[in-house]
Amino acid sequence: MRLTVILLMLLLGSFANANPPNIIVILVDDMGYSDLGAFGGEVDTPHLDRLAEEGLRFTQNYNSARCCPSRATLLTGLYSHQTGIANFTGGDQSHRLGPAYRGRLNKQCVTLAEVLKTVGYQTYCVGKWHVGHEESPVERGFDEFYGYTRGHSTSQWKPGNYRRLPEGRTPEKSFEDDFYATDAFNQYAVEFIRQAEGKNAPFFLYLAHSSPHFPLHAPARTRDRYLARYRRGWDVLRAERYQRQEESGLVAESWSLPPLSDVPVDRDDIANHYAGKPNPKWDELPEDRREDLAYRMATFAAMIDHVDQGVGHILDQLERSGQIDNTLILFTSDNGACYEWGPFGFDRSSRKGFTQLHKGEELEGVGGPGTYHSVGSGWSCLSNTPLRMYKHFNHEGGNCSPLLAWWPNGIEQPDRWVRSPIHLMDIMPTICEVSGAKYPKTFSENTITPLEGRSLFPFFKGATSRKPRMLCFDHFESSAIREGDWKLVRGNKRYLNRTWELYNIAKDRCETTNLIDQMPEKASALEAKWMDWAVRMKISPYYKHKASPQKAKATLKRTSNGTFLLPLDTPVDTSAAPDFKKKSFTVSASFEIGSGGNGVLVSHGGNRYGYALYVQQGVPVFSVREKSQLYTIKGSAALSPGTHTLTARLLARKRMEIEVDGKPIARGSGPEFISNMPQDPLEVGADNLSTVAESYGSTHRFNGSIHEVRFKVD
Repeated sequence: MRLTVILLMLLLGSFANANPPNIIVILVDDMGYSDLGAFGGEVDTPHLDRLAEEGLRFTQNYNSARCCPSRATLLTGLYSHQTGIANFTGGDQSHRLGPAYRGRLNKQCVTLAEVLKTVGYQTYCVGKWHVGHEESPVERGFDEFYGYTRGHSTSQWKPGNYRRLPEGRTPEKSFEDDFYATDAFNQYAVEFIRQAEGKNAPFFLYLAHSSPHFPLHAPARTRDRYLARYRRGWDVLRAERYQRQEESGLVAESWSLPPLSDVPVDRDDIANHYAGKPNPKWDELPEDRREDLAYRMATFAAMIDHVDQGVGHILDQLERSGQIDNTLILFTSDNGACYEWGPFGFDRSSRKGFTQLHKGEELEGVGGPGTYHSVGSGWSCLSNTPLRMYKHFNHEGGNCSPLLAWWPNGIEQPDRWVRSPIHLMDIMPTICEVSGAKYPKTFSENTITPLEGRSLFPFFKGATSRKPRMLCFDHFESSAIREGDWKLVRGNKRYLNRTWELYNIAKDRCETTNLIDQMPEKASALEAKWMDWAVRMKISPYYKHKASPQKAKATLKRTSNGTFLLPLDTPVDTSAAPDFKKKSFTVSASFEIGSGGNGVLVSHGGNRYGYALYVQQGVPVFSVREKSQLYTIKGSAALSPGTHTLTARLLARKRMEIEVDGKPIARGSGPEFISNMPQDPLEVGADNLSTVAESYGSTHRFNGSIHEVRFKVD
């Protein structure tokens, strides 16, 4: 009997892989959480809505908050930092920041195409690559490619910007005056499916659209169909989207529609003079500005419309070839909608940050050849309804996207919302499971980083949830950790300040009630776990200097009078740093500074507990945090250029004081003591994690020369 069961199991296992599905992964660029009709949007997406109705809709699909790290994660099943793309592609910064900052895929990861080729799949790639141009898609496992391999975007109107690879292939499609890249990508997707039909093997197609990323480009005939909708404005349309989300069952009772998100902080001209302020109400804008904005959003919607048209062509081709029932399609976006750079968007290059107001006949050219527009932060609040913030940030509006899964032969109980948190890195193990491929330990003589993702296959078979796990995020110092129902998140220098916020996502999906003051212990515990993850991911600067307490203590020299000499180039883990909890202390720094110097001399702490001694436009400043409350004293004049010794004290009887070269320059009130040691490391010359002071922001690194730093517990 036992032998019979074993043989039956082996037979069933063999049968499961006897007819592996074709696999299509469709990725769009900068589409918001609610732009699809299936997620509440007013954009016409009938074919994608069909996939939603006949498949699964995942409501908590996390990404990496930016296009290239999200692509790296999707393609490899790893956190982007493990692939060499911690933040962005481009120049190799690994010599300075470490291996996570290589700027392109490393050899310690494998792509979906490389894995699927091991079990006989034909592999095709179309569209935007953006995981490092040093290697093309055909050098990372794809048999055929059409698209572009350099940069985050390019004109959709210039056929010369796109390549057919491998070199020497005769292009199957000839594009004349009617070239439009989104349509060309769709046509090549269908062409590659046709090519796969005669090969007697399953195929994998990765269709990576650049739409609706800026520059906003779309045929005028499609754009004009949307003008009347968007002339109604983002306030009305947000409310209507939210109502449709309630009616569809997407929105639960714990959700709420928050106000428009703030415009991130940047140069005032780039942010359209709304830096750090809420996006304006639609009715408060002049009529000509509203018309300009309606054309921008209509173009954005038209780009998604053309993506959807392509999905229809793909489904038609699968139907004609008889492959439609055994094809798995996964559709998602690489991040939330893009705010760049203010409520009016920008024209030309994003580096110039230049926004024009188009009027009259100029409006007819919006989205056409030779133009360069973005949609702006106001419309992006609509796209991300009802989630907060945008691409670049690890709040829900930046790092959560819709995911559709469709597979007639493989998904049971379709037309379901799946509310369990998942991540783009789950796509690799899912595809391995459905295809029968084995994720390798080595590949081309390189040791491969173990998978981080978890297969979604149980959801295909009817599961509604799975064991909770910890997910972590970091993108240009915008960081987050999600564990169970809890999320700890902070913005970067563009988010007014870099302080941690704590949310119960189960009760507050839209991040409207910050609980960090009510639950400091929970926040501290999550921050400690995030720090451990940051070290494991080799996020600069933490991983290089996260030594054992014993080793870290060896870097601290202690004099006969109990003064510690702090290391100038090595952050010290808080477990090995001088213990100042509930004690008075003195910190002193000798340094050389130029005129109007800036930056942190020494810091140990974050936005809950700790201290920082720094200079701001040459003025000495001493800040202390106790239970999130900030106490600050500062001098009245800038230091003269040259060498100085700056000494700060936190004393009993709630006193703070600063001396320069032995002379008192500032006194003030402070806490009686700092009641807890912070999670953040002790650092000389910087304050890299959650900052003690909000004011130094992105200028935390000291721009002079530090000679010596001493610390003494009194």
